[in-house]
Order: sequence, then C-alpha cells, then structure tokens
Amino acid sequence: MSVGINKQNVGRIAERIVSNELEYRGYRVSDLNKEGTSANADLLAAKDGQTWQIQVKGSTEENGWWFGYGQCTDLTMAGEEPMFNRHSASKFFYKAEVVVLVSVKSPVDYRCLVLPVDIAEQAAQINLDWAFRTPRLKDGLPKKPGKVWVSVDWVPKTADAAIARLRQSEVDLLTPYRDRWELPEK
Repeated sequence: MSVGINKQNVGRIAERIVSNELEYRGYRVSDLNKEGTSANADLLAAKDGQTWQIQVKGSTEENGWWFGYGQCTDLTMAGEEPMFNRHSASKFFYKAEVVVLVSVKSPVDYRCLVLPVDIAEQAAQINLDWAFRTPRLKDGLPKKPGKVWVSVDWVPKTADAAIARLRQSEVDLLTPYRDRWELPEK
C-alpha cells in the first residue's frame, strides 16, 4: 500500500491545510464538499461577521514548489470562460472569493498562495497567454488543454522575450500573496 501525497489525495489534504491555517488565525471554517464536490468553492470561512467562499487547488511538490491553477479547457483557452468560478452563478450558489493554491510535500511541509479571486484569475490568464495561447514550437499547431501550473521560485529561461516578460509578470503578481493568510476585506 502506497502512503504519501498523490493526485488522489492531494486535494483533500490541501483543503485540510487551508482549514487548519485559517482556524489557527481565528476563522471558523466549514467544508462545502461534505456531500460531494461543490462547484466553485470548497470551504466557507467566517470571522468578525464576514464570510468568504474559498476554492482550494492542491498540487504535489515535485522538485520545487509548483502551484496548479487547475485544468484549462478549450473555452478557457479561447477566453470564453474564466479559470475560476466557471459554473454559472444562476445554477450554483457558491462562488469563490478567495483561491488558495497549495503545493504539498507533506502535511507539515507546504507552501500556499492566498489570492483574491480576481488576482488568481489575472495570474491564470497570464499563464494561459504564454503557455497555451501560443502555438507549439515543433510544428506551429495550437496547443491542447491541460494542467495549468506555475512556480514562483523558478522562472524557466526562454529565448522568446515576450514569453519571458509574461512569465515574470505572473510571478511578480503572485509573490506578494505567498502565505498571506489575512483574507481580503469586503
């Protein structure tokens, strides 16, 4: 039997990490996934009469702290749907106000980016611009949807100056939110 962090359990472990961090800081946290996966938000946090709906994206730490925004679709690549809060507000009650990206090495060794949803969306769109909305180098064909990820500690070198600028702007946008557990004022 395999023990550890893997793609089957990283999401639930990441949600527990976020719950623990927020509860340690005086928030009351409820799991919105008790009856299965809820659309758009995983946790509800409350403190001082305010509430926040939070979406958690967990990824395993492999050779550095990598954060996953989730899976893009043809529609997100085309700019026709957002990366977060994709599910219609008229159909689903929950709508994330905060996105926490969690890179997990173990339950006690992890890194988090605690982002207002508009900052998370802006960063994800920058990532889509450089990673998915450019043609493949080998044959010039469009790229296919896939996992969208970033490292804030390592920016890969590229000969394309425009892509290098986009990658750096994404990292610059995300870095101030590393382990920033004060949820945004409403």
